[in-house]
Amino acid sequence: MRAFLPLWLMVGLVSTATVRAQAPGPQPDFSGTYVGADPYVQPDVYPFSAEGQRAQRAHDPFSGDPSQYDCLPEDMPQVILWGVTIMQIAQEDGSIVMSVERGDTVRSIHIDGVSPPADQPHTELGFSVGRWAGGVLTVETTHLAGGVLFAEEGFPVSRETLITERYWREAGESTLRMELVIDDRVNYTEPLMFQREWLWAPEETVHPYRCFSMELNESEAVDIEDLKRRLEPL
Repeated sequence: MRAFLPLWLMVGLVSTATVRAQAPGPQPDFSGTYVGADPYVQPDVYPFSAEGQRAQRAHDPFSGDPSQYDCLPEDMPQVILWGVTIMQIAQEDGSIVMSVERGDTVRSIHIDGVSPPADQPHTELGFSVGRWAGGVLTVETTHLAGGVLFAEEGFPVSRETLITERYWREAGESTLRMELVIDDRVNYTEPLMFQREWLWAPEETVHPYRCFSMELNESEAVDIEDLKRRLEPL
Protein backbone atom coordinates (compact mmCIF):
# COMPACT_ATOMS: atom_id res chain seq x y z
CA MET A 1 0.00 0.00 0.00
CA ARG A 2 1.28 3.42 -0.89
CA ALA A 3 2.10 5.45 2.24
CA PHE A 4 0.26 8.72 2.76
CA LEU A 5 0.47 11.58 5.23
CA PRO A 6 -1.93 11.93 8.18
CA LEU A 7 -4.79 14.22 7.24
CA TRP A 8 -4.11 16.60 10.13
CA LEU A 9 -0.61 17.14 8.73
CA MET A 10 -1.91 17.57 5.21
CA VAL A 11 -4.35 20.23 6.35
CA GLY A 12 -1.60 22.02 8.23
CA LEU A 13 0.68 22.29 5.19
CA VAL A 14 0.41 25.65 3.48
CA SER A 15 0.55 24.78 -0.18
CA THR A 16 -1.41 25.48 -3.32
CA ALA A 17 -2.56 21.87 -3.51
CA THR A 18 -3.87 21.90 0.04
CA VAL A 19 -5.68 25.18 -0.41
CA ARG A 20 -7.30 23.86 -3.56
CA ALA A 21 -8.36 20.64 -1.80
CA GLN A 22 -10.00 22.53 1.06
CA ALA A 23 -11.61 25.23 -1.04
CA PRO A 24 -15.41 25.28 -1.20
CA GLY A 25 -16.82 23.30 -4.08
CA PRO A 26 -19.32 20.63 -5.04
CA GLN A 27 -19.76 17.94 -2.39
CA PRO A 28 -18.11 14.72 -3.60
CA ASP A 29 -20.02 11.49 -4.00
CA PHE A 30 -18.26 8.49 -2.45
CA SER A 31 -21.02 6.06 -3.46
CA GLY A 32 -19.81 2.74 -4.78
CA THR A 33 -18.10 -0.49 -3.80
CA TYR A 34 -14.62 -0.70 -2.33
CA VAL A 35 -12.15 -3.34 -1.14
CA GLY A 36 -10.14 -2.50 1.96
CA ALA A 37 -6.41 -2.67 1.21
CA ASP A 38 -4.37 -4.91 3.49
CA PRO A 39 -2.08 -4.40 5.28
CA TYR A 40 -3.02 -1.01 6.62
CA VAL A 41 -1.07 1.41 8.80
CA GLN A 42 -1.51 0.99 12.55
CA PRO A 43 0.39 2.27 15.59
CA ASP A 44 3.86 0.84 16.18
CA VAL A 45 3.15 0.91 19.91
CA TYR A 46 -0.15 0.84 21.78
CA PRO A 47 0.29 3.25 24.75
CA PHE A 48 -1.77 1.44 27.37
CA SER A 49 -2.90 3.11 30.55
CA ALA A 50 -2.81 1.00 33.71
CA GLU A 51 -6.44 0.02 33.13
CA GLY A 52 -5.81 -0.75 29.46
CA GLN A 53 -2.82 -2.93 30.29
CA ARG A 54 -4.86 -4.85 32.85
CA ALA A 55 -7.68 -5.43 30.35
CA GLN A 56 -5.23 -6.46 27.62
CA ARG A 57 -3.57 -9.05 29.82
CA ALA A 58 -6.94 -10.43 30.94
CA HIS A 59 -8.30 -10.75 27.39
CA ASP A 60 -9.34 -14.25 26.34
CA PRO A 61 -11.11 -14.48 22.95
CA PHE A 62 -12.49 -17.92 23.82
CA SER A 63 -14.11 -16.90 27.10
CA GLY A 64 -17.69 -15.88 27.56
CA ASP A 65 -20.91 -17.32 26.21
CA PRO A 66 -20.72 -16.91 23.31
CA SER A 67 -17.00 -16.32 22.72
CA GLN A 68 -15.69 -13.60 20.42
CA TYR A 69 -15.26 -16.22 17.69
CA ASP A 70 -18.89 -17.34 17.88
CA CYS A 71 -20.78 -15.20 15.34
CA LEU A 72 -21.18 -12.16 17.56
CA PRO A 73 -22.40 -8.94 15.86
CA GLU A 74 -19.50 -6.95 14.43
CA ASP A 75 -18.52 -3.77 16.26
CA MET A 76 -16.74 -0.52 15.63
CA PRO A 77 -13.96 0.01 14.88
CA GLN A 78 -13.09 -3.67 14.43
CA VAL A 79 -15.46 -4.12 11.48
CA ILE A 80 -13.54 -1.69 9.25
CA LEU A 81 -10.11 -2.84 10.43
CA TRP A 82 -10.47 -6.46 9.36
CA GLY A 83 -8.18 -7.79 6.63
CA VAL A 84 -9.38 -7.65 3.04
CA THR A 85 -13.07 -6.75 3.25
CA ILE A 86 -15.71 -5.31 0.94
CA MET A 87 -17.68 -2.15 1.71
CA GLN A 88 -20.44 -0.42 -0.20
CA ILE A 89 -21.26 3.24 0.36
CA ALA A 90 -24.61 4.81 -0.49
CA GLN A 91 -25.28 8.52 0.00
CA GLU A 92 -28.90 9.23 0.82
CA ASP A 93 -30.86 12.27 1.99
CA GLY A 94 -29.69 13.03 5.51
CA SER A 95 -27.44 10.00 5.87
CA ILE A 96 -24.63 7.91 4.49
CA VAL A 97 -25.01 4.13 4.63
CA MET A 98 -21.93 1.91 4.81
CA SER A 99 -22.61 -1.78 4.20
CA VAL A 100 -19.70 -4.03 5.16
CA GLU A 101 -19.68 -7.64 4.02
CA ARG A 102 -18.35 -9.05 7.27
CA GLY A 103 -21.22 -9.80 9.60
CA ASP A 104 -23.76 -8.26 7.17
CA THR A 105 -22.96 -5.02 8.97
CA VAL A 106 -24.84 -1.84 8.06
CA ARG A 107 -23.80 1.53 9.49
CA SER A 108 -26.03 4.59 9.22
CA ILE A 109 -24.18 7.90 9.50
CA HIS A 110 -26.31 10.98 10.15
CA ILE A 111 -25.24 14.01 8.14
CA ASP A 112 -28.16 16.30 8.92
CA GLY A 113 -26.62 17.77 12.07
CA VAL A 114 -28.52 15.62 14.53
CA SER A 115 -27.12 14.85 17.97
CA PRO A 116 -27.60 11.60 19.86
CA PRO A 117 -30.69 11.71 22.10
CA ALA A 118 -30.24 11.78 25.86
CA ASP A 119 -31.35 8.16 26.13
CA GLN A 120 -29.21 6.91 23.23
CA PRO A 121 -28.12 3.33 24.06
CA HIS A 122 -24.56 2.08 23.77
CA THR A 123 -24.37 -0.40 20.90
CA GLU A 124 -21.79 -2.36 18.91
CA LEU A 125 -21.72 0.27 16.14
CA GLY A 126 -22.43 3.31 18.31
CA PHE A 127 -24.01 6.55 17.10
CA SER A 128 -22.30 8.17 14.09
CA VAL A 129 -22.57 11.76 12.85
CA GLY A 130 -20.84 12.98 9.69
CA ARG A 131 -20.00 16.36 8.21
CA TRP A 132 -18.40 17.60 5.01
CA ALA A 133 -15.54 20.09 4.77
CA GLY A 134 -14.40 20.61 1.22
CA GLY A 135 -13.74 17.14 -0.16
CA VAL A 136 -13.34 15.49 3.25
CA LEU A 137 -15.99 13.50 5.06
CA THR A 138 -15.46 13.42 8.84
CA VAL A 139 -17.43 10.90 10.92
CA GLU A 140 -17.53 10.93 14.72
CA THR A 141 -18.84 7.86 16.56
CA THR A 142 -19.80 7.72 20.24
CA HIS A 143 -22.05 5.53 22.44
CA LEU A 144 -20.10 2.34 21.81
CA ALA A 145 -20.86 -0.79 23.79
CA GLY A 146 -17.13 -1.31 24.36
CA GLY A 147 -15.08 -4.34 23.47
CA VAL A 148 -11.78 -4.88 21.70
CA LEU A 149 -10.02 -3.72 18.55
CA PHE A 150 -9.10 -7.23 17.46
CA ALA A 151 -10.73 -10.47 18.64
CA GLU A 152 -7.44 -12.34 18.91
CA GLU A 153 -5.04 -9.72 20.28
CA GLY A 154 -7.60 -7.80 22.29
CA PHE A 155 -6.65 -4.11 22.71
CA PRO A 156 -9.62 -2.83 24.76
CA VAL A 157 -12.13 -0.19 23.71
CA SER A 158 -14.19 1.54 26.42
CA ARG A 159 -17.73 2.89 26.31
CA GLU A 160 -16.31 6.42 26.54
CA THR A 161 -14.35 6.09 23.29
CA LEU A 162 -14.63 8.68 20.52
CA ILE A 163 -13.81 7.35 17.05
CA THR A 164 -13.09 9.88 14.32
CA GLU A 165 -12.92 8.74 10.69
CA ARG A 166 -11.86 10.94 7.79
CA TYR A 167 -12.39 9.94 4.17
CA TRP A 168 -11.11 11.74 1.09
CA ARG A 169 -9.81 11.23 -2.45
CA GLU A 170 -6.74 12.66 -4.05
CA ALA A 171 -7.37 14.63 -7.23
CA GLY A 172 -7.98 12.36 -10.21
CA GLU A 173 -8.11 9.17 -8.09
CA SER A 174 -10.97 6.79 -7.28
CA THR A 175 -9.22 5.28 -4.24
CA LEU A 176 -10.80 6.38 -0.97
CA ARG A 177 -8.29 7.29 1.73
CA MET A 178 -9.22 6.72 5.35
CA GLU A 179 -7.72 8.02 8.57
CA LEU A 180 -9.19 6.62 11.79
CA VAL A 181 -8.39 7.98 15.25
CA ILE A 182 -9.42 6.22 18.46
CA ASP A 183 -9.54 8.53 21.48
CA ASP A 184 -10.03 6.28 24.52
CA ARG A 185 -8.76 7.99 27.65
CA VAL A 186 -9.67 4.96 29.79
CA ASN A 187 -7.35 2.48 28.08
CA TYR A 188 -4.68 4.57 26.30
CA THR A 189 -2.55 7.55 27.25
CA GLU A 190 -2.84 9.08 23.77
CA PRO A 191 -5.06 8.64 20.69
CA LEU A 192 -4.42 5.72 18.32
CA MET A 193 -4.18 6.47 14.60
CA PHE A 194 -4.84 4.05 11.74
CA GLN A 195 -4.69 4.66 8.00
CA ARG A 196 -6.17 2.63 5.20
CA GLU A 197 -6.94 2.81 1.49
CA TRP A 198 -10.28 1.61 0.15
CA LEU A 199 -9.74 0.56 -3.46
CA TRP A 200 -12.48 1.34 -5.96
CA ALA A 201 -13.97 -2.00 -7.04
CA PRO A 202 -17.21 -1.57 -9.06
CA GLU A 203 -17.01 -5.22 -10.14
CA GLU A 204 -17.29 -6.44 -6.54
CA THR A 205 -20.50 -7.17 -4.62
CA VAL A 206 -21.24 -7.20 -0.90
CA HIS A 207 -22.24 -10.85 -0.55
CA PRO A 208 -24.42 -12.24 2.27
CA TYR A 209 -22.24 -13.22 5.20
CA ARG A 210 -22.79 -16.74 6.51
CA CYS A 211 -21.23 -17.35 9.89
CA PHE A 212 -21.15 -20.90 11.22
CA SER A 213 -21.08 -21.19 14.99
CA MET A 214 -18.78 -23.94 16.24
CA GLU A 215 -20.07 -23.57 19.80
CA LEU A 216 -16.73 -24.82 21.05
CA ASN A 217 -13.95 -23.62 23.31
CA GLU A 218 -10.28 -24.55 23.44
CA SER A 219 -10.79 -27.29 26.02
CA GLU A 220 -13.45 -29.23 24.13
CA ALA A 221 -12.75 -32.12 21.79
CA VAL A 222 -14.16 -31.89 18.26
CA ASP A 223 -16.83 -34.44 17.30
CA ILE A 224 -16.03 -34.89 13.61
CA GLU A 225 -19.31 -36.64 12.72
CA ASP A 226 -21.35 -33.94 14.45
CA LEU A 227 -19.32 -31.27 12.68
CA LYS A 228 -20.01 -32.92 9.29
CA ARG A 229 -23.77 -32.92 9.96
CA ARG A 230 -23.74 -29.27 10.94
CA LEU A 231 -21.79 -28.30 7.82
CA GLU A 232 -24.10 -30.11 5.38
CA PRO A 233 -26.60 -27.20 5.03
CA LEU A 234 -23.74 -24.93 3.90
